[in-house]
Amino acid sequence: MSNGSTTRRDQIRLAAEELFRTRGYLATSMRHIADKMELSGGGSLYAHIHGKEDLLWEIAIDAIDTFIAAQDVVWARDLPPIEKLREAMIAHVSVIMNQLGAAAVYFDEWRHLGDERRQEFAARRDAYEQRFQALIHAGIESDDFAIPDERFATLYVLGALNAIRRWYRPDGRLSPDEVANLMAESVLNGLLKR
Repeated sequence: MSNGSTTRRDQIRLAAEELFRTRGYLATSMRHIADKMELSGGGSLYAHIHGKEDLLWEIAIDAIDTFIAAQDVVWARDLPPIEKLREAMIAHVSVIMNQLGAAAVYFDEWRHLGDERRQEFAARRDAYEQRFQALIHAGIESDDFAIPDERFATLYVLGALNAIRRWYRPDGRLSPDEVANLMAESVLNGLLKR
């Protein structure tokens, strides 16, 4: 997200991510963001951004781009379907754990975007989900997965993985790698042919 040095815009965005995650987009005002940053007036925020929806859009698009970039790495690897899906799940969970605020926008708050932006975001999110469905389809074709409905399986996989945003704590007893691997193994076991 940042190249090492944090700009004022980055600080505004991080404050917005946290507030959108904890309060929700609709319950967060520009005043809340300014207060979070300990600024005396909201006016200085507008020197860096046009408005709250622009922040929401920037966070949502960056989140989907981060998920896609993580999947690009997995898709570039020559792996059997089971391994590729495992790696895709680990990458997905890792993005969530590393960017909890942006993930909250990705999963929940994007719905508050204006019509055009909401449609663009939804189309990109749907294309991302299709990658998981393609991996599940490949697992069915290779006779590794015993699932009658690949769309249902896709929703099951992503729903299970996405739930981590509600309970994951960076200071928990398991490392992020352990959490990601346990999540992937647990979900994958529900798909495997017995």
